[in-house]
Amino acid sequence: MITNEFFVTTRVGKWYVDNGMESHGPYLSQRDAVADAIDAAKSVSGRKKPATVLLKLPGSHAEVVWSSREEIREANAAKAAVEA
Repeated sequence: MITNEFFVTTRVGKWYVDNGMESHGPYLSQRDAVADAIDAAKSVSGRKKPATVLLKLPGSHAEVVWSSREEIREANAAKAAVEA
């Protein structure tokens, strides 16, 4: 299964959200870029099409900051706790 990946990156002091061949921004802060990336990922994700937001800083490996799979697991755990 292919995961739709949204990369939050910085270029020349500005923040961008890259998804495939598309780039959105610039954003004035990392926080704004991450929030927009999560909103975009949530809008396209589902059980059959997972999405992930990754923070990619220069000289480092990409770090997962949000995942639709994790959100689904947490929602299922919360639902099970309420039903128990």
